[in-house]
Amino acid sequence: MLTAWIRRIAMLWRRPAADRDLTDEILLHLQLETQKNIASGMPAAEAQRQARMAFGAIESIKEEHRDGRTSQLIEAVAADWRFAVRALRRHPALTITAVLTLALGIGANAAIFSVINAVVLRPLPFVAPDRLMMIGEDNPEFGWHQADAAPANYLDWREQVPAFSDVAAYPSSPDHVTLTGDGEPRLLAAASVTGNFFSVLGARAELGRTLDDRETWSTGLSVAVISHRLWLDEFHANRALIGQSVMLDGKRVQVVGVMPSDFAFPFEGTSVWQPTAWPRANRAQVWFRRAHWMKVIARVRPGISDAAANNEFQQVVLRLQHDYPATNRVMGATMTPLQQFLGRDVHTPLIVLVAAVGFLLLIACANVGNLLLVQAQSQRRESALRLALGGGRARLVRQALLHSLLLSCCGGVAGFAVSWIGTRALLRLQPEHLLPVSRIDIDLRVLGYLLLVTTAAGLLFGVVPALWLSRQMPGDVLRESGRGETVGRRARRWGDAMVVIEVSLALMLAVGAGLLVRSFLQLTRVNPGFDPQGVLAVSLSLPNSRYDSAATVVRFYDDLERRARALPGVISAASVSQPPFTSFAWSSQFAIAGRPTDGPAKDVVHREITPDYPLVMRVPLLRGRLFNAADGPNGPNVVLINAVIARTYFRGENPVGQRITFDRIPDSTSQWRTIVGVIGAEHQAGPDVEPRAEFLAPLAQNPGTAMYLVVRSNGDPTRLGGELRHAIAALDPQLAIMSMQTMTEIGAGAVAGQRFMLILLLAFAGTGLALSAVGVYGVMAHVARGRRREMSIRVALGAPSSGVRWLVVREGLRLATSGVALGIIAALLTTRVMASLLFGVPPVDLATFGSVTALLLLTAMTASWIPAVQASRADPME
Repeated sequence: MLTAWIRRIAMLWRRPAADRDLTDEILLHLQLETQKNIASGMPAAEAQRQARMAFGAIESIKEEHRDGRTSQLIEAVAADWRFAVRALRRHPALTITAVLTLALGIGANAAIFSVINAVVLRPLPFVAPDRLMMIGEDNPEFGWHQADAAPANYLDWREQVPAFSDVAAYPSSPDHVTLTGDGEPRLLAAASVTGNFFSVLGARAELGRTLDDRETWSTGLSVAVISHRLWLDEFHANRALIGQSVMLDGKRVQVVGVMPSDFAFPFEGTSVWQPTAWPRANRAQVWFRRAHWMKVIARVRPGISDAAANNEFQQVVLRLQHDYPATNRVMGATMTPLQQFLGRDVHTPLIVLVAAVGFLLLIACANVGNLLLVQAQSQRRESALRLALGGGRARLVRQALLHSLLLSCCGGVAGFAVSWIGTRALLRLQPEHLLPVSRIDIDLRVLGYLLLVTTAAGLLFGVVPALWLSRQMPGDVLRESGRGETVGRRARRWGDAMVVIEVSLALMLAVGAGLLVRSFLQLTRVNPGFDPQGVLAVSLSLPNSRYDSAATVVRFYDDLERRARALPGVISAASVSQPPFTSFAWSSQFAIAGRPTDGPAKDVVHREITPDYPLVMRVPLLRGRLFNAADGPNGPNVVLINAVIARTYFRGENPVGQRITFDRIPDSTSQWRTIVGVIGAEHQAGPDVEPRAEFLAPLAQNPGTAMYLVVRSNGDPTRLGGELRHAIAALDPQLAIMSMQTMTEIGAGAVAGQRFMLILLLAFAGTGLALSAVGVYGVMAHVARGRRREMSIRVALGAPSSGVRWLVVREGLRLATSGVALGIIAALLTTRVMASLLFGVPPVDLATFGSVTALLLLTAMTASWIPAVQASRADPME
């Protein structure tokens, strides 16, 4: 059967030659029959006539022969395709408008689907990625969910859960190492991972080997695996590098392997993987179970379901709560598929974007449907004649649908180009690390989706004109002679319905964009607790191999601050472990001297600063004093607290002079610190995150190698960049700068994700609003043309032009009002999905709904006014 159909379809391509052969064969037969008749005594003319009569109707025989060669339906469809192509070429303006409109809708859908495919649908490039689970810790007292794990807990999970074939861990944020040797020092992104990290993922080295499980613990040998990019850029693809040593942070490290070019985990841009190399004595330390900084990946054994593995895992979690009440009393843990975990931060934004591009495509389809409906109305007499002469309604419907499918295919081809450009633009414009992927490829899955959307769109916007054509009554149309309105009213009802749908969808898009605009404006009005203007932040990380004591660390930052203050234009300089809007370094519990310790746990964050930090950032001192030179390593342990701690734990009393410790239950080893001052609360993680309770300790008493130098200038802080680089190089020529940004830039980066979503939704909403305005204009222009005779008579009878214009505008406002009402109802139900993306604005915001409604009605009025003016200027004599 299939072979026969293929043969028949192939015959379509050979039809002209086959027709010529058939004609030649018929002529030969007639010639032979004529010669036979002449031989029997007939005159030539009579012999030819008799031959034709005996042969029969030539054209009928040709048709029967063609039916034997190929399917009549296939041939009819082929003819309909040719008819559709001619229709596109006959109306180039309509074709170009429709294709461009569809390209925007289809291209936007394909671009967003490409992101979803890369983030959610495409399997991770690991062995059996569906077996990989991310494990995070939960703590209801601290509000933790899927949080970083403590190393000791990770080790217990690995050893005590039989359902896991192996469990690996890596740090929650990338580290940096400085590569020295030839030329300038280079700062490289690094990850300190457990020795089984690569084997759990199933990743193999391109050269050499990966890390060994034994290297999770200190072996006395420093080794590293490097990225393919680093191997090319810095070592010129030298295959002899394996087994040789390089200088990382001033220490010799042996390169044991090079990873493939497509391996970029756990952080995009990682150049060096080193083993954790923990001292074995850490396993018994309380802090090893109290400190949480590891991401944990477990591989579930083959044949064991995720639910069964989780049951075994939860038994171990409960056992650890019982065995280690000091640290694990309420510490839970959850399993999540690795791919789902990696895409969790973009889950809600992707849902919103999918809805937005879906609405945009529906608006585009309604718009093109209206264009085709107007075209069908202009051709209704031709269609009626075809029906009156015996043409089938099914043939008219098929031709209309094929025409719309051909339009949609052209729009799909253009949409492919739009999606290709769009995905590249998304990657280029997205804030750093917003998407958990660095590449968005158009693969077979995306092409299949593109084909599906293109076909669905063609059927969607083509079905209305096709149904309208199928319901025509030839007699009514032919008797109309330009006077009747029955068919016109029916067509207008279809057009009106599509305009209402367009306006409602445009309102939903505009409301979503408006909510994000209001949310972003709220973010810009947040008082961050400091003054970012004129401040430059320089990130540094001192190598432990060369800065191996507290004294050397403190001396370096003291010298650097002194050199920075001496630069022209510098007002003040200080150091801080983590500036605002960059999250926080670490957290702990604490206890207050003289108070019971059996209450709920208290989770606070920590930063280390030098004395001038509040002056540089202009953070107000609320009580007590700031740090001074006396608060050094040999002085009493002191601490500053922020206003959140003061009002939460010291309400109604003066905290200055009271003592605290960073242990929940103090013991003989606890270090007590005296609160010497209270300062204002800075937003640590961003303007959209409320300030957390925070302790600030002097760097001299809690030295850390990774710090930021913050410098306030009386002009453009970026002009200090070169001089600060020279100052750092003068102190340590081998030290690389991790980053140099103004606090304004850091603040912009903290809201970059919201700004990116805002820009995308505004673009989609603007396009949808423009398309809906075009739709209103098209329908109103058609209405105005249809009522041109009526309006001319009104003008001739003395009706004012304003009254005539109002007839059209009122009709446009009626449609827009219906669309707005439908859109508001739908938006009230759908905007709740955006709640997690909003700040300081409820999903049902009356100001946003009201302003968007007014904007749409004004747009509809403007779109209706243009054809109304044209109609009112009609000359009655014409």
